[in-house]
Amino acid sequence: MSAPVLDFQEYVEKTEPSRQRSIETLAFDIDNSGIEWTVRDVIEELELLVDGKATMDFEDFVDGIREQARRLLK
Repeated sequence: MSAPVLDFQEYVEKTEPSRQRSIETLAFDIDNSGIEWTVRDVIEELELLVDGKATMDFEDFVDGIREQARRLLK
């Protein structure tokens, strides 16, 4: 018995997380400086800020963005 064929939207929803994980390792060269982990952490923090923006004070949101920018520019 064969599996049902997914429509495109279902296919993307099902496969996108694994596709994203597989290309993460390609996004950065491996180095010993720790910058890769800093970048990953900043991306995660920015995603949390964007997700919480609706419930945050605008100034807190902007301060959070600035803090992440400072971390990257160190």
